Amino acid sequence: MKRFIMSLGMLAIASAGCDEIVFVPEVDWTDPSEPGSTPPDPPRPPEEDYPPVPGAVAVRAGDVPPDFGFGIWEDPETMLLIFDSGAQECVPTVIKATCDNAPIWQLILSIPPEIDIDTPGLIDLTDRRIAFYETLSENHSGCVFGRGIGAFTGYRGTLEIVSSDETSLFVKLRGAGMKDQVKGDYTVERCGAAAAPAPGE
Repeated sequence: MKRFIMSLGMLAIASAGCDEIVFVPEVDWTDPSEPGSTPPDPPRPPEEDYPPVPGAVAVRAGDVPPDFGFGIWEDPETMLLIFDSGAQECVPTVIKATCDNAPIWQLILSIPPEIDIDTPGLIDLTDRRIAFYETLSENHSGCVFGRGIGAFTGYRGTLEIVSSDETSLFVKLRGAGMKDQVKGDYTVERCGAAAAPAPGE
C-alpha cells in the first residue's frame, strides 16, 4: 500500500512539469506494520466509573446543623476535621455504614480550642481530649464491615499541620483509620465561620 502511494506521488510529479507537487500520504495509525505508528488511546470509561477524590473540610462545632449526627463537644469553637472517601461539602454529613453504600469511609476528628490547628506542628491524636467518629463500609463476604465510634478516649496516629491560611489547611494524616485507609496528605477546606481571620483583622 505504501509503495503504491509513493508511485502515485512520483507519477504526479512527472506529469506536472517543473512545478513540484507535495503528496502527503495518510498513515493508518491502527496498522502496526507502519513504522512509527502509534495505536490510539483506549476509550475512557464514563466519569461515574472513576472513584471520587477524597475530600476534607474543617467546620466549627457551633456551625453544624442540629441533626448532624455526631455531637460530643461542649465548646462551639471546637473544630471538626472531616475526612471522607468522597467529596465532602461544607454542610457536612455523617456517613452511616450500610450494605448499600460500600465501599466508603469517613473520619471526623473533634479538636478542642486549646489544641492549635492554625500553627504548623504535629498533633498526637491519642490525646484524650480529642473525640472522633469513624466508619468503614466494605464489600466483605457479600456485605460490609463497619463501625461508628465517638468517645473522649483519644484516637490513634498523628495529624501534622503543614501550613494554614484563611481558606484552608494543608495536613498530613498518618496511622489513622481502621485499616489505615485515611492515611494521606490533604488540603482541608475551611467552611464558613471556621475560616481563619485575614491578616490584620
